[in-house]
Amino acid sequence: MESLPKIANKIRLPIEIEIYPYLLDHRFEGKAVLPAVEAMQLLAISTQKHLPDTNIRFIENAKFDKFFYIEPYTTQDTTPDTNIVEAFNEIKMSENSGITAKLITKTRSKKAGITRVKEHAVMQFSNGKPDIKPFSLDTVSGQIKRGFNIPSDKLYKDLVPFGPAYHNIKDTLFVSEKGAIADIQAPKPSAANNLKMPLGSGFPLDAAFHAACAWGQRYLAVIGFPVGFDKRIVIQPTRPGNSYICLTLPAYLTTDIFTFDIWLYDLNGILFEAVYGVEMRDVSAGRMKPPKWVIKEGVNRSQNAEIRK
Repeated sequence: MESLPKIANKIRLPIEIEIYPYLLDHRFEGKAVLPAVEAMQLLAISTQKHLPDTNIRFIENAKFDKFFYIEPYTTQDTTPDTNIVEAFNEIKMSENSGITAKLITKTRSKKAGITRVKEHAVMQFSNGKPDIKPFSLDTVSGQIKRGFNIPSDKLYKDLVPFGPAYHNIKDTLFVSEKGAIADIQAPKPSAANNLKMPLGSGFPLDAAFHAACAWGQRYLAVIGFPVGFDKRIVIQPTRPGNSYICLTLPAYLTTDIFTFDIWLYDLNGILFEAVYGVEMRDVSAGRMKPPKWVIKEGVNRSQNAEIRK
């Protein structure tokens, strides 16, 4: 952090986002939205290019307040192709609080002539030392696997209706009141997803969000989407083509937000990534409802007023 100015400073850096066809499989109410993991990757790449000494693998206070809708681009033969969407990385630099990066877009109203700025994601690259609290898979994996089993095909058909590029929980998702556990396959490298990935492949963490979403449907009767987290520590970047295990444990539950801690391991039990305080929330204003088959008997949203820790 020696390169940071002593007085807070702000700069906006342009970002060109290439909308590859696989990104269109990530959807909300039928519309393609940029995944939070892609937003973090873009901000990490942009910030590190501008400030090479930034520790991009320790992220704090992330928020994903507004969906970044991405539109498909079609050529004359109607085949989806790469499209470029323009955005900005607004960086605020401070010696005390580290670096804050925001993914923003600007639109201009033709009638009113007013430029509007939307903030889609914000996070801090910390200048502190990450406090990692290892959690052993063996501690709860047996208890979770004795709970409720969700085959991956039913998960992506009924609970997380994304396209095939994001069907990365394999075989079975196991859930119990203790949490969720599943095997994850990061897709093999391709021209689209084999670009520079300083935070590793985004697919494993995105799949862990799917596990948290399914847990919320089972035990809270709520369809939640990730809206932020406290800390993300990338110990070793996950790699395309490799398999991982995600462990997702509920930490704090209310009627509005349910919070998880997430760990990503390789198949040898080596910890690759830890994310603490992942906030999940219903962002559909109640329009989206879980299917009845997944909701545990006796659970309904009105019973979730009690805060549990």
